[in-house]
Amino acid sequence: MNLPTFVIAVFSLLILPGPTNAVLALASTTLTVWRSLSLIAAVVLAYLAIIVPVSSIAAPLLNGHPGITSIVKLISAIWVLYLALKLWVPAPAGGQNTLGVGQLFITTLLNPKAIIIGLTLVPAVEAGVSAAIATFVCCVTVTSAIWLGLGRLLVGRHAQMLPLARHCGCAVLVAFSLTLAISALWT
Repeated sequence: MNLPTFVIAVFSLLILPGPTNAVLALASTTLTVWRSLSLIAAVVLAYLAIIVPVSSIAAPLLNGHPGITSIVKLISAIWVLYLALKLWVPAPAGGQNTLGVGQLFITTLLNPKAIIIGLTLVPAVEAGVSAAIATFVCCVTVTSAIWLGLGRLLVGRHAQMLPLARHCGCAVLVAFSLTLAISALWT
């Protein structure tokens, strides 16, 4: 696969709604330049922490043992459900109910998109792993910025997330959790 095809494939996968993108959108309250950069950096680093070892070391293991992929999906589903429950409960008086960098990092580590990219897309790039990783970082940065912008438009600039936004975000996260759990159990 050449780099332009890789960019289209990665961008198409990363721009789709998923747990990382939902958390990015919901984490956009009280957004500053520093917070935006730290959220994007968390996504990039978490994806790289999975994609680099998966594409170079774990690909043969995971291809031969689909049960491991199912376990990762179940763990992801549990984590996303935890985030949904945390989001449902209103913040204490004077507190903020935002999702932070740490939660975004863990959510991205558990995102099945990373395994898909590491197993199928990165190894197929003709230009080599280094070029694929550099291109991937650019795609992640752009898609993360888009989801932060969408979150800013949908959630707004409030210091505390509005109840409707919290509940809608919770519903989206529960839907992702159920989807992951079902795909893990029926694979």
